[in-house]
Amino acid sequence: MIKTLFLSTGALSFITFAIVRSDQLALFAADWFAPFFVIAGGVFMAFSVSGHRENGLVARLEAFRTGCIFFGVIGTLLGLIMMIANLDDPKAIGPALALALLTLLWAAVFNYIAKLVIVSKSAEG
Repeated sequence: MIKTLFLSTGALSFITFAIVRSDQLALFAADWFAPFFVIAGGVFMAFSVSGHRENGLVARLEAFRTGCIFFGVIGTLLGLIMMIANLDDPKAIGPALALALLTLLWAAVFNYIAKLVIVSKSAEG
C-alpha cells in the first residue's frame, strides 16, 4: 500500500508540475466540473457491481476504471459537440475544447490511480 501511495503521489506531483510549468494552474483549479464528472461516473459504475463477488474491491475498482474511461469519453464528446455548435463564436471554442481535453486528462489520472491500487491489492493476495 505504501508503494501505491508513493507512486500515486509521484504521478500527481509530476502532473501538477507540468500544469504549474505551463502557467495554466488557474484553468485546472477553477475547473471543478471535469474531475467531478469523471469521478461521479466511476463511482456510479463501481456501485453497479454486485457485492456478492469473491474479490469485491478489485471488481469495484475495475468498474470504477471503466466508468472513468467511459465518462471521460462522454465528456470529450460533449466538449466537441459544444465546440462544433459554437463555431461562429471563437471565444466559446476554448472552454469547450478545455472541457473535452480535461475530462480525458482526469479519466486517465483516476484510471492510473485505480490501476495502482488494483496492482497493489493483487500483489498482497
